This record gives sequence, structure tokens and C-alpha cells, in this order.
Amino acid sequence: MTNEATTGRIKREFHDVLDSMRDDLDRIELLAITMSAFSRPIPDYEPRFRHLNRAALNAQEFGKAASRK
Repeated sequence: MTNEATTGRIKREFHDVLDSMRDDLDRIELLAITMSAFSRPIPDYEPRFRHLNRAALNAQEFGKAASRK
């Protein structure tokens, strides 16, 4: 094997190792972001609008009103 062929093979292997490291670092970054997101508590949810109007009567009053009809 010539010196140039050996150098070319080493360069290819070096580039392959660097590409593999980049892929691993991308995975580590994604996992770190995911763990960070799951470590925070879920924020309280308060809807800005309501789809249904609230009933003016409670359950007992509603039952009495229905039985009168």
C-alpha cells in the first residue's frame, strides 16, 4: 500500500468518525432538550373564552324546576 493510499484511508475513517460523533451529539442535544421540557411543571390552563354559558341554577334547583313542569 502506498503512503497516499494509507493517508486517504485514514482521512476517510477520520471523517466517518466525525460524522458519527455529530449524529451522537445531535441525539444528546435532543434528549437534553426533552428532559428539560419534562422537568418543568405543567402550567395552569385557563381558557380565554367559554363555549357554554353557566347554568343559573344549581343541580337541586334545576331538579325542582323540572319537576314543576
